[in-house]
Amino acid sequence: MHFDVVHAADPRFHGGTSSALRAELKAAKLWGLSCGLLPFLGHQQSPVGVFENRLAAVIDQSNTVWLTGSEEATCDILLAHHPAVFERMPRSPVRLRPRRVVCVVHHPLFDGQRIQQYELAVVERVLDRLFGVPVTFAPVGPKVRSQFEGLGTRGPTLLRHDLWNMVDLAEWPQHQRDAPKDRVNLGRHTRENPLKWPDCVDDLRAAYPERDDFSIKVLGGVPDALRNWIGSNWEILAFSENDVPDFLRRLDFYVYFHSRHWVEAFGICVAEAMASGLVTVLDPSFESLFEDGAAYCNVAETGNVIERFIGSPSAYVQQSNAARELVRRKFAIDGYPQRMARLYDDLELPTAPVLKRSQATGSPYSERNTAEDTPVRLPPRRIGPRRRVLFVATNGVGLGHITRLMAIAERLSDDVDPIFFTRSAGAALVFARGHAVDYIPCGLAMGVTDESWNRAYAQELLSAVEAFDVSAVVFDGNRPFPGLIAVAESRRDVSWIWIRRALWRVDHEFSPDSQDVFDMVIEPGEFAHDEDHGPTRDLPGAVAVPPLLLLEPGAGLPRSEAAAKLGVNSDRFTVAVQLGSQRNFDFAGLPELLLARLARRDIQTVQILNPLARPSDDGGSVVPRRSLYPLTDCFSAIDLLVTNAGYNSFHESVFGGIPSIFVPNEAPEMDDQHLRAVYAQSAGLGLCLRYSELNRVETILDLALSDDFRAEVRRRSARLSFVNGAAIAAKLIEQLVFSIRADRPLHASIART
Repeated sequence: MHFDVVHAADPRFHGGTSSALRAELKAAKLWGLSCGLLPFLGHQQSPVGVFENRLAAVIDQSNTVWLTGSEEATCDILLAHHPAVFERMPRSPVRLRPRRVVCVVHHPLFDGQRIQQYELAVVERVLDRLFGVPVTFAPVGPKVRSQFEGLGTRGPTLLRHDLWNMVDLAEWPQHQRDAPKDRVNLGRHTRENPLKWPDCVDDLRAAYPERDDFSIKVLGGVPDALRNWIGSNWEILAFSENDVPDFLRRLDFYVYFHSRHWVEAFGICVAEAMASGLVTVLDPSFESLFEDGAAYCNVAETGNVIERFIGSPSAYVQQSNAARELVRRKFAIDGYPQRMARLYDDLELPTAPVLKRSQATGSPYSERNTAEDTPVRLPPRRIGPRRRVLFVATNGVGLGHITRLMAIAERLSDDVDPIFFTRSAGAALVFARGHAVDYIPCGLAMGVTDESWNRAYAQELLSAVEAFDVSAVVFDGNRPFPGLIAVAESRRDVSWIWIRRALWRVDHEFSPDSQDVFDMVIEPGEFAHDEDHGPTRDLPGAVAVPPLLLLEPGAGLPRSEAAAKLGVNSDRFTVAVQLGSQRNFDFAGLPELLLARLARRDIQTVQILNPLARPSDDGGSVVPRRSLYPLTDCFSAIDLLVTNAGYNSFHESVFGGIPSIFVPNEAPEMDDQHLRAVYAQSAGLGLCLRYSELNRVETILDLALSDDFRAEVRRRSARLSFVNGAAIAAKLIEQLVFSIRADRPLHASIART
């Protein structure tokens, strides 16, 4: 397997490095270059984090081959993006063999105070020893080159030409800009990092004057330390990648000055502004890179420069055109063939690939399908051995933990083998859905102490990790067991992920240290999130995904088949009563009262038994009983559902549009099901009936069985948009599993058993 170019990069970076890599992959696709990607998680970050959104979309939708380092492959050039990513050796060897290695320097060696940003000699040694060939360094702009050349004989080998960041002009549609006549809109888009902003109030006010005829617009936020300096004419918007083109279109001038303590290696935000045709005002230090594409001045002169352009509309239009022309001539991906030919020549490689522009029309990289307005995802082309992931579920009192894990496991790509390791009595249900499963009884069932059970559990879990040779362990549970933590601490060569649901009770105790052992914490979306004030609400580091469902809403059986499975007449109104396993909470006669009151009405009722419920005598009940999992298969035959407000049942009902009475399990150790049920009632998507409200049963049933209530629930549910977070969680797990890990020192990342 041979590639023209392979990009070794950390796809979690935001800002210029991510934008540069995204443009590289798009250009390779556009010009037919054989291209591979080696995701390399290098810089320290805890939890590990996820790929940058726009870059992840391009990876998925391009023909780039996702390499994992275990493949025997060669390439002409390996481009190693950002030196700080390669300061540590990975915990597993990389079998890729390039002819040349180029470290693309997206970050300066020194900041504005001459403080060194990374160990250059270490970076060079790591890349040299990892790939077995000498390393050449490629500055992305003249400021970085000047720093490297200042090292003299101590400096590394430099590429003859800078490897500038590229810009896809298709992302920045051209439109005619005219000089503003009345109010002037000037601004910028950038991170909140204070180093990206002027150092003092005088410089900030000079760059962005507080004048009645000026509107200052900022996309991306302002550092807290600067907020007391800003004028009354500022408008600050939260950053969103998709909003950048529209934001820049609404500006007249782009003004960018940063701290004297910062050195801008390239300035992708500036290039994007120029690509949109904005008249751009910069510090003179940028002139050697952006040439006649911008206007240059000291920060104190900003207002005067803007006034001159306002007073000369022709000069304004000329400068606007010059900005876009500079990007087209110097940075556009249309110049990719010349760029690659120059790179091959600089590296003294004999033959550069012959590149031909793709004849496909339109952009294959759009993040959304405009016809259906739904995300488009092509499976990543991975070559190499399959990965095994161990899904570890606590038992709980129901099936929530194991159901969420199955929802994720069943959406993994074909090159991942899920294996379940659980102490849940629902293990048989996992096996019935076609999954490999290993069942470990809980301590209570075995009659042993927690301490002795955790010792045995740790040994069993460690044996499973070793026997199955897993790449990751995914745990779903409220609290990690001591035995699980012990194994995680000893097997740092394995990735550890925690699926931790939200809506903890306010009085529950939670130690943030409990997530330190995990590389990633994924929080399934909660419909009642706005009212979540529990201890996990504002914890940093968790990755939020939309709600997780095992089955997509509306994906169940047709009504006739569902009715047959329920054992009811499909032509009659049907109420299903499902109140969970009731293993830790006594509903105090409420189920019996509900069934009795329903029996008096001209409807048919079926009682759904939880597979984990304790066996009990039906007491001669005439209500048929069925043990079904998952019940969502039969939603089409259910006209009213009486269910608990656990995570799965609640979200299945709300997004499935099933009129429901939610009866919360209020055991002290449970999540806040009462809050969830009340929220649904306030939102017109269900009714709340507590176990103690026996006197309200008749009234609640009258309301729930009314045509108006059920029609309104279905109307409101139809307005909800739904994206299954299970697919997104599966993708995040794969990102971690198929990436090379060098995010911690080698001594701390190898197995210690």
